[in-house]
Formats: sequence, structure tokens, C-alpha cells
Amino acid sequence: MKTTLLCFSGTGNSYYIAQKLCSELGDCQVLMIPSLMETPTFTITEQVGFVFPVYKGFPPNLVPHFIEEVFQKQDLSPLKYLFLVTTRYLFQAYTFQTMEVLLKEAGAVVSYANHVVMPDGYIPLLNAPSEEKIEDLYTKADRKVAEIAQDITTEVIRLPHRPPLSRFAINHVMLPIHRSFMDTALDFAVTDACTSCGICYRMCPSANIEMKDGKPVFDRACTGCLGCYHRCPEHAIVFKTRKVREGYYPNPRSGYQVEYRS
Repeated sequence: MKTTLLCFSGTGNSYYIAQKLCSELGDCQVLMIPSLMETPTFTITEQVGFVFPVYKGFPPNLVPHFIEEVFQKQDLSPLKYLFLVTTRYLFQAYTFQTMEVLLKEAGAVVSYANHVVMPDGYIPLLNAPSEEKIEDLYTKADRKVAEIAQDITTEVIRLPHRPPLSRFAINHVMLPIHRSFMDTALDFAVTDACTSCGICYRMCPSANIEMKDGKPVFDRACTGCLGCYHRCPEHAIVFKTRKVREGYYPNPRSGYQVEYRS
């Protein structure tokens, strides 16, 4: 059965899981959500999975936008089995519940949800992971992906837990708080170490960065992935006001070198 994975990734964790899962499933393709935002149509297969990270207990902002602006406009009639696979470190919170609500409103029903624990690169909260920690979590992630692939192959039904008043909490409490936290456009500054290589501009999944006079300028559409911060080869992107932890997580092990603009 043909499977399509719709993936969003910032530092490469979810990209790695999507590629690993696709190789386990066999007849499978990975499509990156930021690229699909520019594509009016794509083919819905019998199995479709969303693979993305958890940001502060919710899906990245671009994922709901994709569902509302692109996914629900496709011909969903071939879809037989819809699943969610998230990457997270500390907590899942309302991620699955939010996706259930959004996908139901788009005309699709979630049949399966699971998560993979991966290293966390959110340095406003945690230090960047050590090599030992990365090694341990990747080893466990590979085993978890094999289990998830088996579930998907046999179309296991595994519905996410639905806390009481989930829809009310998502729409009126959690999402407004989440969106306010994600507005990080004013947090970034660029130091003199910048060499104008443009990798931040090319890889930003939200197209939130423009190059002016050879230097990146940040708009207000930031999804908070911190990909630019971690992937900058000169570590020239810094936080202006927030106190942050130590380290960088460029994650070369993931094989994530995706760029969305030339």
C-alpha cells in the first residue's frame, strides 16, 4: 500500500524519523510541508502520515496552516488510514488533540498516533544535548520507528487520549498562549561573525528570513524551530534579550540539509 509522509522539521529530528519510517514501510514517499505550501495540489495516497515535532505542547504553526490552506483542499477520497508521528523530548500536551480537531474539520479522521523521543535543541529552556545523549536517544528512536512501522503496516488503530473539554481548551486557552509564545521574530540578532552565506534564508521553513545588504532580517512569521540558530556555520545568529542555555544542535546525524529557497 502506498504511503505518503507529510513532514515538518526544524533541526532534523522529524526529518530523520520520516526518512527512517519511509525506509521501513517500503512503498513510501516523504513530502516536506513547507514545499507543499507553494504547491496547489498533490496526490493523496491510501495511507497518509504527518511527521513533525512538538513545540511547547502543540504542532508547529506551519502544520495547522498547511492543513487549513492546502491539505483540506485536496481530494481525500483515496485516504484509508491517517496517522500521526511526533518527535518530542519532554511532553506531548495537546499536540495530538489539536491535530485531531484540525483534521476532522478538514474532513479526515485520525486512526493512529504515536511519538518518538528525540534530542531537544530548544536552548531557551534546555542545554543542547551531549553526544552521549544523542547516541542513546537515536538508538532508542530506531527501535521505536520499527515498532511504529509494524503498526502502520497492519493498520493498527491507536487513538490519542482525549482529555475532558479538549476542544474548548485547544481553541480558547492553549492555542492563543501557544501562538503568543511562538512569536520570536524580535528575539534574534546577527553578529559581525555573519559571512552572508545565506543558509538561514534558504533553509527557513516559514520563509521568515530575508537577506538585506547581505545580512538576514527576521519577519514575524517565525515558527520557533531554531533551525537557523543551530545550522548557522558561524554561530552568528543570537538571541537579543532571552537568556538561553548552552550549546548548539546542528544534528548532522539526521542527514537534514533541506533548503526551500535558492
